[in-house]
Amino acid sequence: MIQRIPFQESPTAGDVARLRVLLRDALTTLKFHRAGKITVLNLACGRADETGALAAALAPAEISHYLGIDLRATAIEEAAKRWKSEDGGSIEFRTGDASSIHRMKQLPAFDFIFIRHQNYWHHPAVWDRLLGNALAALAPDGLLACTSYFDREHELLKASLRTRGAEILWDVRHPDSRPLNDAPGKSVDRRLAVFSNLPSP
Repeated sequence: MIQRIPFQESPTAGDVARLRVLLRDALTTLKFHRAGKITVLNLACGRADETGALAAALAPAEISHYLGIDLRATAIEEAAKRWKSEDGGSIEFRTGDASSIHRMKQLPAFDFIFIRHQNYWHHPAVWDRLLGNALAALAPDGLLACTSYFDREHELLKASLRTRGAEILWDVRHPDSRPLNDAPGKSVDRRLAVFSNLPSP
């Protein structure tokens, strides 16, 4: 079981709780809940606020290995202070570029990969590489789940993944997404989509 270490209270605790419910509903509908141990990769994880929500949504499976990657060293340092595993599983945070192909090839296959609040339209070429790497890192029956702040950016994400051979299994607008004031049409975890790799012919 992954447990949050008392460190700094997150101002977004309510958002994370709502994300857990959103993910749980999606994974229940997709019948993804497994017994036994699974591996989880959290890309562009920042402070990893959602780590506990992921663990709860994926139950009854136990996370044997959790890896969070982000470019920002200060965020990764904080994430590492905030989370630990209580049941012998490993939890690791790395500073790194998930769009870097050679680094991603060193990783094992993951049963579940999560990207929260992707920002595809800021750097489409970078995100194309990152999404391709995420699909390549999926175990054969693994799932990739992504949330977006904006509807238009969410559609760009889906188009990019479809061109890379991903199948969209779930796509939903969050009914309780909290609006943000810094841009029109922006809200927390506004959209959630879940993907798998298409079976090989």
